Amino acid sequence: MQSSDIVFDIETKHSFDEVGGRDQFHKLGVSVIGAYLYDENRYAAFEEHEIPEFEKLVKNASESGGKIIGFNIHHFDLPVLQPYISWNLKELLTLDLMNDVERGAGFRVSLDNLAFETFGAKKSADGMQALRWYKEGKIAEIKEYCLKDVELTKNLYEYGAKNGHVLFYARDRGSKVAVSVHWGGAASTDVRGIIRDGLARRRSIEIEYVTKDVAVVGTPVNVRTVDVHKVFGDSFEGHCHLRQAKRVFKIDRVLSARLTNQSYQMVEDVQGSLL
Repeated sequence: MQSSDIVFDIETKHSFDEVGGRDQFHKLGVSVIGAYLYDENRYAAFEEHEIPEFEKLVKNASESGGKIIGFNIHHFDLPVLQPYISWNLKELLTLDLMNDVERGAGFRVSLDNLAFETFGAKKSADGMQALRWYKEGKIAEIKEYCLKDVELTKNLYEYGAKNGHVLFYARDRGSKVAVSVHWGGAASTDVRGIIRDGLARRRSIEIEYVTKDVAVVGTPVNVRTVDVHKVFGDSFEGHCHLRQAKRVFKIDRVLSARLTNQSYQMVEDVQGSLL
């Protein structure tokens, strides 16, 4: 993470129902922006009239190479904020934590679910309560709630960057599930290259792999040695030494990979040598 990174969250003045539908972001209005500023190691809250101050901080962070980080910011926070900003927020270097989670899980997962299952913390309220507070003029309560969401988002970001995965409760499985994330800058292209190199040279690879079913294996990340047999678009098949069986692995669940000195043969190699 960069020292100039900013984690943020927005609370609105109105709901979608009040403004005429889920495409009316420009009408929602901002009541409070909560942020964590890495370069100053502090949390800060901004009311609507203070948005120019937040805009300046975001601009400076972007120019310093920092990321603007949040949860579901591409589909909500940034479109809500855009009417207040004189330049295009799409120019920012952003990291939306929901994107990796949705890609790995196959569906959206709430921040509350992720935070509780990953490190045991929960939201202090919800968005509808924040709307009621705004109508009651309770701005201090909105700031406290918004900054709590920022704290959860920051902690989720840091956990994922350090461990390569986060956790959530899957109702269809009735258990905790791990999903791999690449907020720490893991280079999937390097992983893919090592997998292909192992297959081409017939040398086993050692991988750090995020296992989905935490309830069965106990820990999400384990080290496995694999003899690669086939590489597909987003996965590869091989003999897993840990399970002593053929397995299919998702490439985006591989946190790291390295080539070993251990060689192996496949059936076609043996058949070819007999011709």
